[in-house]
Amino acid sequence: MFSDVGFSEARIVDITASAGAASGSFYTYFSSKEEIFVALLRELEDELRSPGHRGADHTEEPFEQIRRANLAYLASYRENAAVMVVWEQVATLDAEVEALRHDASLRFAGRIQHAIATWQEDGRVAATLDAALASVALTGMVSNFAYRWCAQGDDYDLDHAADQLSRLWAGALGLPVPD
Repeated sequence: MFSDVGFSEARIVDITASAGAASGSFYTYFSSKEEIFVALLRELEDELRSPGHRGADHTEEPFEQIRRANLAYLASYRENAAVMVVWEQVATLDAEVEALRHDASLRFAGRIQHAIATWQEDGRVAATLDAALASVALTGMVSNFAYRWCAQGDDYDLDHAADQLSRLWAGALGLPVPD
């Protein structure tokens, strides 16, 4: 519903009609369209920020770990593009939605920071690099690309996009990139 008409145009009656429910039953579960939107985003965020994430695979090279995670993220973002674009837009208007977006970004960056710190301990990434700052910058690059890709309807090949973003990411960290 939100992806069809946008957040500001969505009405409770439209939401319940698309769900095949009575308008009165909506208020049994939610107090506002903002509340149902946040619930929807929480489900989506779990799917979006977790794909391709698994425990560290010490046999997999860092570039392959980065590429696998970026490919899964971009695939999930593209699959949910309409809602993701609305999420970004509503985050500028609603503090709770922005807080959810910010928290999700921090969790994602935290996982990346941990990976960078591990690679620093292994001597693969320079110890002088600020892992916290780098993780925010790199995740910002990928999430901003995903938003622009989906919001503007650019026609990038998913595998190629994941590969190129991963090359930029690995290069920024000084990690080897395959030919």
